[in-house]
Amino acid sequence: MSNPFIRLEEVSKSFGALTVVEGLNLEIGKGEFISLLGPSGSGKTTILMMLAGFENPSHGTIWAGGRRIDCLPPHKRNMGVVFQNYALFPHMSVSENVAFPLKMRGFSRTEMNGRVGKALDMVQLGALADRRPSQLSGGQQQRVALARALIFEPEVVLMDEPLGALDKQLREQMQLDIRELHRRLELTIVFVTHDQSEALTMSDRIAIFNGGKIEQIGTPTNIYDHPSTQFVAEFIGETNLVRGSVQGTEGLTTRVQLQSGQEVLVELGSNRLPKGNVCLSIRPERIKVGRGKISGNIITAVISDVVYHGDHLRLIAKTDGQSIVVKTDRSQPALSIGEEVQLFFLPTDCWVVGP
Repeated sequence: MSNPFIRLEEVSKSFGALTVVEGLNLEIGKGEFISLLGPSGSGKTTILMMLAGFENPSHGTIWAGGRRIDCLPPHKRNMGVVFQNYALFPHMSVSENVAFPLKMRGFSRTEMNGRVGKALDMVQLGALADRRPSQLSGGQQQRVALARALIFEPEVVLMDEPLGALDKQLREQMQLDIRELHRRLELTIVFVTHDQSEALTMSDRIAIFNGGKIEQIGTPTNIYDHPSTQFVAEFIGETNLVRGSVQGTEGLTTRVQLQSGQEVLVELGSNRLPKGNVCLSIRPERIKVGRGKISGNIITAVISDVVYHGDHLRLIAKTDGQSIVVKTDRSQPALSIGEEVQLFFLPTDCWVVGP
């Protein structure tokens, strides 16, 4: 990135003998929506806390807007923060909660009133300004927390699992609302989540963390279609990991013999040139069940289960002890458990993710 707005250089964080972030280098562009995605304990929340100023790096530096900020207190970093538990004051009204950051910064009452009204209208809560947090739904409380984080017009908004406590329907609506605010206000957002679907839906880029380090960073499409490791392939979405050995390579296509003895072709693209034993990632929705004339890679398997999921069917097929998951639409002709089928997919639908 030629001119990053936020830059973390060789940042590490330890708590006693435990290192939770190690040698992190990360650049974030102005106006970018980046999600930090990973399992619990992978370091993503610790990174957010260091950006906010609630934790100090054990090593390394943090820059934002061309100035070093790791030595500044939180209130001088011009960053809004939204937490999972909302952190609203129960004894204050909605408008008082939203106005609190301005009050701490010495804004006049006239300016506070104007900004509060604008912020509440922005999150569609103008009619609820006099209510207490206990009188609001979870989604409404989250909107209040978001308005409070935006009211002093921060350069960056940091969000730590902000939708984790909401039900599925409300969560999905809030995802769209936050995306719309991001685009309209041209915010720079750093979003921590462990929800893969959420990260894919909302982000310009996703950084996948594992053991305090970035395993892979890229656009949602790039990470989903071209995972660089087995960990990424399994963590982001669902995949089939199939093992085999390289039999030969011609140009950007390599031939792999699976453990079952069947062979498939893999188009490498910009992926590394594999040798010896390899592991392939094949997404379930990329695999089709063949009937009649088919082309591409073909694997013979036996159906062991058919699961109804409303908008699609989830098939489990086995070939020499290897289970393969297939997602197919409901127009698929009826399949029976124990039926032998041919599974097919293109060379571009599988990806080398490791040895």
